[in-house]
Amino acid sequence: MDRYWETEQPRTADTGKNILKHYAKAGKLQVCMPDWKNEAGETRRGKIVTLDIAALRTCPDAARIILDLIPFDEGD
Repeated sequence: MDRYWETEQPRTADTGKNILKHYAKAGKLQVCMPDWKNEAGETRRGKIVTLDIAALRTCPDAARIILDLIPFDEGD
């Protein structure tokens, strides 16, 4: 298994409710819940979902969902 998350530094954005990590070389986009602290005070990583960007590009329905989420300003 390719451990891209250990070898590639992602471009990251933290919305406060989610963390987005884009691994360009691996072609992956991760959407993560924020880190949290357990009862012992240890920081734990939030749950992660990884999207395969190549798969999104080959599925028009998936691409439409992603594009519909992002407003596009044509300079109106």
